Amino acid sequence: MSSMSLFAWLAQNNYAGLLVEEKRLKRSESLASTIGAHHRLVGGKLNSAICTTIHGYTVEWKITVNPPTNTARVTPACTCADWLQSGGWTEKRPCKHLLALAVVTEIPPLVQSLKPEAHVAQEQTGGAAPQPAASTPAAAPEPLFGDQIASVIDQAIGRIANQVREILSQGLVPLLVGPTGSGKTSAIRRVAQSLDCRLVEHAGSDSYTDSDLVGVMMPSGLRMPGPIAQALGNARELGEPVLLFLDEFTRYHLRAQESLMRLLLPIDANVVRSLGIEYDSAVRATSAPFWGDEWAPAESVHIALACNPWGTPLDPALVRRTVPVMVEFATQVADLFDVRLATAIKLSWTGTQDGTLPLPLEYGELVRAASSDDAKILDRYRLRLTVLDPAARTAFDALLKGSGVA
Repeated sequence: MSSMSLFAWLAQNNYAGLLVEEKRLKRSESLASTIGAHHRLVGGKLNSAICTTIHGYTVEWKITVNPPTNTARVTPACTCADWLQSGGWTEKRPCKHLLALAVVTEIPPLVQSLKPEAHVAQEQTGGAAPQPAASTPAAAPEPLFGDQIASVIDQAIGRIANQVREILSQGLVPLLVGPTGSGKTSAIRRVAQSLDCRLVEHAGSDSYTDSDLVGVMMPSGLRMPGPIAQALGNARELGEPVLLFLDEFTRYHLRAQESLMRLLLPIDANVVRSLGIEYDSAVRATSAPFWGDEWAPAESVHIALACNPWGTPLDPALVRRTVPVMVEFATQVADLFDVRLATAIKLSWTGTQDGTLPLPLEYGELVRAASSDDAKILDRYRLRLTVLDPAARTAFDALLKGSGVA
């Protein structure tokens, strides 16, 4: 029996009850070409699965074979927002990632001869599987302290993400300003997932020039795209929305920052062709000496920037082209700790914001607390201050002592 793709097998069986939408199928065709070599389900086993990562999402097709009934249960799962939050698993509508993987996955002869039946289990997408009603409901276990902290932090990040999403929906560029560890990157990643965008992120470095940020053509002719060319090329060639996130923006060399200025403002459709770009709508475009011109449809490219509230002053031209979002510490997080630790946490954040301290007791450290009075997180913070700036460590201890809770 000749080889057959998982998608072809499903197609010849009316997609096994799955709803395959034309727009997702079209977007999956170009995406499939980026996955690489063909994947194969393991033949001859009752439980086979193929799992891969596409654009940061975990994508899986599981096949459970039942030869006596001449059937095979097909269970798709993906971690993208289109599948998890937009009715994918509830309405059995495969996302483009699932369709792309199905196109490049070959199934063994045993599976080809069986009739597929779609099964979309809630537990496959991270939700709780339905449970039979019990006569006496069991008491819910008390959440761990770290889980409580994580929940409050998650809410804070969600609020930041909502602000960013609203700004992007207006075609504008958000500039997140806040200290390290305040949830800026987590919020942007959440937005990319909710918008089902390809996320291209890069952290600033003063060694990066405009060519490094856009792209470089080597003397051999080999083209090496930077984050900007990678984002614009993906949006232009694959037709998929992209979120370009440049973190620690003020650490970029001034030449690199200049290369981005032009990109922040879309070029109107009536000007595009005069620039030699064969396109009928607004675009985002820029260039670099060792790369040349680069562009993509404006509607397909979202841009977000982030930086610390200190260091290299922001260029007024940059601020005019963006919408600042001030990212501050959620005091509700500190309020879950006992008085001494809560005071230390808040002092670390206010000290960081006014430039007295080099870093705060960030969210990533707070979720490690085993209890509301876990002094280990404070000990580790003091050690970091000692390494970074002994004078800052002394200043912090003095502030804590002056608060009356040290």
